[in-house]
Amino acid sequence: MLLLASGRAVDISTARSKFNALRHKGPAPDAGHRALYVLVDVVYRLRDADGNIKRGWTEYDYTFSGYTLADIHLADDWSDEDKSELQSWIAQPAQKMRIETARRRLVDHQTQLSSKNNSSPQFLYSLLRQRIQALAMSRASASQWRATVNNMKQTGLREEEICWSGLSAFLLSQTDDCILSKDQILDAINFSDLGLSLSCEQIWGTNGGLGFKEVAHHMPHQAVYQAALKLDKSCHCILRYVDERFNYRVGVIKTLTYAHKMAMNKFWFALDPYGRAIVNNDAQALYFDNSDAAKSAADAHAKAYIDLRSGIKFNTHYDHLSLFGGEHYREWIVSLPDYPRIFFGAHYFDHNVLLHIRTTTRHDKQGNKLLFIEETQSDWHQNGHVHGYDNSYWGKIANAPFKKEWPALAVKLMLIRASQNGFDGIAWADGDIQETRYSQNLTAIKRHYDVEIPQSLNRLGRSFNSCVERTGIETREPWLNLVKSKNKWRVSDGKGKFETRNKYHSRDEAMSVIHRHCKNITLSVSVFFINASLRQQIAENGLPLFGETII
Repeated sequence: MLLLASGRAVDISTARSKFNALRHKGPAPDAGHRALYVLVDVVYRLRDADGNIKRGWTEYDYTFSGYTLADIHLADDWSDEDKSELQSWIAQPAQKMRIETARRRLVDHQTQLSSKNNSSPQFLYSLLRQRIQALAMSRASASQWRATVNNMKQTGLREEEICWSGLSAFLLSQTDDCILSKDQILDAINFSDLGLSLSCEQIWGTNGGLGFKEVAHHMPHQAVYQAALKLDKSCHCILRYVDERFNYRVGVIKTLTYAHKMAMNKFWFALDPYGRAIVNNDAQALYFDNSDAAKSAADAHAKAYIDLRSGIKFNTHYDHLSLFGGEHYREWIVSLPDYPRIFFGAHYFDHNVLLHIRTTTRHDKQGNKLLFIEETQSDWHQNGHVHGYDNSYWGKIANAPFKKEWPALAVKLMLIRASQNGFDGIAWADGDIQETRYSQNLTAIKRHYDVEIPQSLNRLGRSFNSCVERTGIETREPWLNLVKSKNKWRVSDGKGKFETRNKYHSRDEAMSVIHRHCKNITLSVSVFFINASLRQQIAENGLPLFGETII
C-alpha cells in the first residue's frame, strides 16, 4: 500500500488481469514489463469508522479507482505529485514483482471472451432534436430559446434530456438578448457521452467453430438462384456474416416496401460452402427468425458435414436466477463506453455498465412468441440512490443519466430487439417473483416491474392503440431457487424450510430437485404486444431516447 501526500491510500491489484487481457486482446505472454500495466488496476484502500486504513484483505476493504496503471496519468482528480509518487512506488522491486504476477494469466491458447454488439441503441432518437428541427422559427434570442425549450416539457419532453443534451448549459451561458440561429441550437445538442452499447458476452472455445466476420454485401442474382431461395423481384439478399475459412454465409432478406410479407428484418438464411441454403429443421423452412438462429444452424451443419466442432456460446453468469423453462437465455449489458466518468458494478467486470437485462424466449398459452425479461437491474443507479451521486471520483457514485428512466430504457431496447427479430411482444413477471427469488422484501425493485415499466409502455402505446395486458406462460412454481457456491449447487427456498447440501456438481443435477418438488403451473405475467403500427414506427423512425412521446 502507498499513502500519498494527498492522504489517499492506494494499492495495485492483478485480480482482474485475465479479464483485462481478454477484453483488450493482449498483451502477448512474452510482452515487456510496462506492457502489463494495462492489466493492473489501481485501487483505493478504504478507512474504517475510526479513520484507520483497512488492510485490503477483502473486497470490502477497497474500491476501484476506475484506472489501470496504463491510464492513471489521465486522472484529473490526481495531482502531479501523487502521480509521480505512484510511478516511483511501482518501480520498486516488490511492486514490480506483483505486477509480473499478471503475466501468468496470459497463455497462448486462453479462452477468448468477446462482446456481440446489438443494433437496438441505434434506433433511439432525441425528441429534443426532432422538436427543434420541426420549429418554424430560424432565429431567436437566448431567452426566447430557453422559453421555447421549457414549454416543450408540457408536451412530453423530459427535463433530463434537456440537461444531458448540453443545451441547457449552453443557453444559460448566453446573454438574454443574444441572437442564436436554429443551427447553433442544434449544434449545441451533444449526446456523444451517452453513446449506449447493448451487448452480450460470448466465449470462443479452443475447439474451432465457425468464425463469422460481419459484412454488408449484396448477393448477386446468380448466387440467389443457386441457393434456391425463391424470392420475387422486390426482395434483395444481403450477406451480413461470412466465415472466410469454410465459406459459410448468413444473410437477411430486405424488401423494397414495408407491406411485403418478408419485411421487418426477420427472414434470415444460412448458406453452406457450396452456396446452398441450409434448412431450418425446427420450422421445415429455409428461413430463420434471427441471425443467431441462422448462425447456429450453420455451426450445426459444419459439425455434421465437415466435422467442425462448434466453439462459441453465450457467456452466462446468472441463468440459474430465472423461471423454469424458456430458451435462448441471454444476459444483455447496457453500457456507456465513452462516458467520461468510470463506474464498476457488482455483477460484471466491465466498466460503465448502466444496467443489465436477463432474457429468455418463451411462448404463451396462445402460442405468441415472447421476449421474456427475467430481470433487469442497474447497479449504478441503485448504488447512487443509496449512497448519493457526485461529480468527483472520490467518495460517492459517479453522476449518470437515466436515473429514473433506466427501467423504461431497458424495455425500449428489448422492444426494439423483439420487433426486429420476429417476436410478437415482450413480457415479464410481477415483482413478487423477484421477492420470492431473493427471499426478501424489494419494495423499490417490485415497483419497477409492477408500476414503472407498465406505465412507461402504456404511455408509449397510446400512439399505437396498444397497452400492457396479461397472458399465461408454462413454468413451475417458483418457490425453490438454485444457489451456486464454490462451483457447486444447492437448492433452497431462502427461508430455511427447504435446503439441500451444497453437493450438486451441475446446474442440471440441481434442477432435477426442482422438478421433483415444484409442480407445473400457468403463471400470469404482464405482456406488451407489438402491433403492425408500432413495428413500423420502430423500423422507420425508432423510439425516443428519453420518455415515451412519439412525434
